[in-house]
Amino acid sequence: MYFDTKNRTVFSPQNDKLMPFYKVLEQHNQTLGGSNLFDDLVETYEYLDFVFKDKEETQDEPITSS
Repeated sequence: MYFDTKNRTVFSPQNDKLMPFYKVLEQHNQTLGGSNLFDDLVETYEYLDFVFKDKEETQDEPITSS
């Protein structure tokens, strides 16, 4: 899933914990889209999605000892 804003395309999150945040952004895109506040919220959402994705990948890596 995704939706387009005035400045970018916002994709659904990799982590389900962020789905409520995504839905709020999608719902308010028409009224707030293009504003500085909305752009900041989208950047925060994308950053959190990246952090959660990176954390999941790190946990999936096998532990090796030397």
